[in-house]
Amino acid sequence: MFENHVACDVTFFLGKQRQEVTAHKYVLISRSSVFYAMLCGLLQETGPINIPDIEPDVFKQLLRFLYFEAFKPDGDSILALLYAAKKYAVESLVNKCVSWLKEGISVDNVCSILQQAHTFDQKDLRSKCLEFILNNGSLVLKHSSFRNLSSACVEMVVSQDELCAEEDEVYEAMKDWAETECTRINIQSSAENMRQVLGERKNLIRFSIMDAKYFANKVASDNILTADEKVTMFRHFLSSENAEHLQSARKPKFQEMQRVIRFSTNGPASSTGLSLHAIEFRCSKEVLLHGVILYGAMKSKCNSCGIAMLKQYYCNSCGSVSESKSSCPRCGGLTLYYYCNYCGGTRQSENFCNNCRRSGQCCFNCRRWQECLVPNEVMPYTVIQLLNESKRILISMKCQGTTADSELLEVMFDDPIVLKKNWYTITVVMLISSTTGSGVNGEKVLSLADEQLIEFRDSSLSATDTNVSSGQIPGLLLSRRQ
Repeated sequence: MFENHVACDVTFFLGKQRQEVTAHKYVLISRSSVFYAMLCGLLQETGPINIPDIEPDVFKQLLRFLYFEAFKPDGDSILALLYAAKKYAVESLVNKCVSWLKEGISVDNVCSILQQAHTFDQKDLRSKCLEFILNNGSLVLKHSSFRNLSSACVEMVVSQDELCAEEDEVYEAMKDWAETECTRINIQSSAENMRQVLGERKNLIRFSIMDAKYFANKVASDNILTADEKVTMFRHFLSSENAEHLQSARKPKFQEMQRVIRFSTNGPASSTGLSLHAIEFRCSKEVLLHGVILYGAMKSKCNSCGIAMLKQYYCNSCGSVSESKSSCPRCGGLTLYYYCNYCGGTRQSENFCNNCRRSGQCCFNCRRWQECLVPNEVMPYTVIQLLNESKRILISMKCQGTTADSELLEVMFDDPIVLKKNWYTITVVMLISSTTGSGVNGEKVLSLADEQLIEFRDSSLSATDTNVSSGQIPGLLLSRRQ
């Protein structure tokens, strides 16, 4: 009856050309609450019904679904079919369209699908589109369809930390979008008009993390920023110590964190005291730096027999000797004092005996004394800094635990930082009373997966023997971009 137009009792004029399409009321009102209200409600339509916003082919697809549950979409009409299904509240067809779209998202159509998903408040489909855009940011931003997004969708994309794109690509995409908006509202695409169209959305572009040369040669000459804004950014680029206007880098999705060790062999122990270690490095592709690996404090060893020496503590309650100062293993008391292995006296300090005025520990194997220095002040932390190519500080933190009895220490940053394909410097200032390990036979270039390389070079900031071939800072904790 549908195909042969038998006993049709409702007529529609579709699209701009007002093409006639006929159907049966009983089918429409039984499948759609909107059609029921339109054809049987208090304000029911009489005579032919005009639907200028839906083309005939799309409306026929809607009717075939209502009649036969037929669903044979194509890439050219699926968004229009989704629009029609939403307009006439055919939820089963809406769900089929959304599922089909999820499976077919690509660089060519993702912006159009995102716009439709936003318009119809399809949160799941919108999230799927946004995830695709974030992972393929560079390609999507350069696609012409990005220019046709609404301002709300543009803000949704550009505001994301996880957007996988360089900031100059974000800037170019936003500038093209503003130019398209000027054309749409019939105004000249001058720098002043584009600045007004961008409005507060301009602040979503992270100018301060751009390459300084690109900013000077391109952004400043475009005049998208005001004169005062350009002066502020130039001051930011020229002052290595002023990080007031530094914006956080974007953090796209990366793979699992991995340890990158640049030394193949352990070197001799070294007394640290107060020391500054530094090394420079760069990656051939963008990476996420989680932290650095350091050599921790080493257990004292006897110079004669090489046996590691243990500290012992004397319990003031029962007189027993323990290797732990937290509680007495014999009486369970907590009144433990330190026991000097040299003279047998108890002491208040781990590092210095008040009785014999000696410092250090005595080997239990050969009873020989190992002298060690006791500084006037012990700093219980190490200061780590990450500097960019202009020697501006990107991260500065104090980490605890550098005096722990461990060979390697993994020092994690509070927030990982995205590193571009530039040179960076890691500096480590230590002040501890023990000795630390060191490495030798360092690699100048390390090869990772996907032909990614990490290159190291000596730093002029290093005040110790730390360099490419030996010293401290044995490794990095990083993730490769997915």
